[in-house]
Amino acid sequence: MERGMVFSLSELLEMIGETLEACFAAPLWVVAEIADLRFDQTGHCYLELVEKHNQELRARARGTIWASFSSVLSSFSAATGRTLAKGMEILALVRVRFHPVYGLSLDIRDIDPQYSLGAMMRHKKEVLSRLAQEGYLERNRSLPFPPVPQRLAVLSSPHAAGFGDFLAHLQENPYGFRFRVELFPAFVQGEEAELTLLSALEEVRRRAKDFDVLVILRGGGAQSDLHWFDSYILGKAVATFPLPVLVGIGHQRDETVLDAVAYHSLKTPTAVADFLIERMRAFDELVLAAYLALKGAVTHLLQDQKITLTMLSAHLERRSRNALKDVQETTMQLRWRLKECARRTLEKNGDAFLRTWQKLGSALKATFLAHAASLEHITQAVALLDPYSILRRGYTLTLRQGKIVKSAEECAPGDILETRFWDGKVQSEVTTRGSL
Repeated sequence: MERGMVFSLSELLEMIGETLEACFAAPLWVVAEIADLRFDQTGHCYLELVEKHNQELRARARGTIWASFSSVLSSFSAATGRTLAKGMEILALVRVRFHPVYGLSLDIRDIDPQYSLGAMMRHKKEVLSRLAQEGYLERNRSLPFPPVPQRLAVLSSPHAAGFGDFLAHLQENPYGFRFRVELFPAFVQGEEAELTLLSALEEVRRRAKDFDVLVILRGGGAQSDLHWFDSYILGKAVATFPLPVLVGIGHQRDETVLDAVAYHSLKTPTAVADFLIERMRAFDELVLAAYLALKGAVTHLLQDQKITLTMLSAHLERRSRNALKDVQETTMQLRWRLKECARRTLEKNGDAFLRTWQKLGSALKATFLAHAASLEHITQAVALLDPYSILRRGYTLTLRQGKIVKSAEECAPGDILETRFWDGKVQSEVTTRGSL
């Protein structure tokens, strides 16, 4: 094979670079998605640009925004309210560059903010349309809102100013309402926002019975970070959440997917606090109105019952008075009739009663006399049996060791005996014992 011209690798690549730069001498508008971006200490911004079709990678190139063109970034942020971020589709004015060592790259000289806004709007509309077709768009708003939303699960950064404002606003409410707030920490901006928010949502979902409402707060972040809340996965998780979701992510102009699917969206965290306080106040007024209505009904009922009781009391007093009068008249009639009956009975049976009384008196007198004579005989008999009466007649009473001696056999020589007379006693000693 005949050998032609021989080039070194650097010569070849330099020729390719010169050819490319000659062919693409004028800047070109290129549509691409930002797959990654980073800044170095000198202020240069390095991007990885890709093109996908049905999530399949079709092209990739490096892009650079040199520090000398940093106005491109500030102009884009001022026009869109957002900074360049991963996942964003842009229309960029580029110059084609080729370096023998670093290969092909694109120097970005300008970015059309209107195209990016349109792309972001298209993406958001596509997400909302998909959620609507799948029946998720209105699901969270169809949940019943608790009348007393006191137990709050909050997804936010613990260091966010919006979270602090939210807590202070709740605690300092003029009605003295009390809220129990539990924070589930999550990033609410940056690339980790979607993952941490989904993780926190799942944790609250497992404890849904412990809370009345879920609150997602941002506040104090850059307006440019709102596109993290346009995620289909995050939107579906909020739409299907078992608790009413309140969103206060601190924006005034744009509505995110989370705003569209939540139960209620408010502009700031303090507005969310005001919403909860107002719901509590409405319930408080409802309870107060019910109390006043009940109090009025009870007062009216008591007044009616008081009138009824007064009428019944008067009626009962009249009936009692009439009944007492009837009883008194009946009693007087009965007393008069009893007295009259007794009088007629006495008049009719007076002689018989007198004769019976006289007979009863004579019988009692005879009985008394008979018993008195019998008692006298008994008294005389008892007197005759009195031991002292016997002793007076000359008899004596002998005792040994305090016991009456009834027979000589009971005594033995040496015994001390006591002999009692009617007028005294003597002691003696048994010397002999004999028989009659």
